[in-house]
Amino acid sequence: QFDMAILERALERATLLPIDKVIDELGKDVQIEEVSDALVSHVIIDIRHPDAAEDEPLALPGVEVMALPFYALNSKFKELDEARQYLLYCDKGVMSRLHAHHLLSEGHANVRVYRPT
Repeated sequence: QFDMAILERALERATLLPIDKVIDELGKDVQIEEVSDALVSHVIIDIRHPDAAEDEPLALPGVEVMALPFYALNSKFKELDEARQYLLYCDKGVMSRLHAHHLLSEGHANVRVYRPT
């Protein structure tokens, strides 16, 4: 019962953007800070899919690493200690930047992106 003309109009008006461009656009309204060195006081949240996190675990001596997949991050982040600084981590930095942008937009000031060198 779906009117396919609606879908066709949406596809005609759609704009295709590479994900890098989307991320550049996000950075215009909210500053997303990237950190290359984690401190002992930071908590790194590994937002990769559990399979990827299991295959290549992120381990940093002296730094707490928490596995919290991207699909659960938004619902679980509000339960975390607001006094702690959280660094989001994913392989390429795309998902971590997208989720950091969302959390910052929601008013969480204690989130950054972890991009090791």
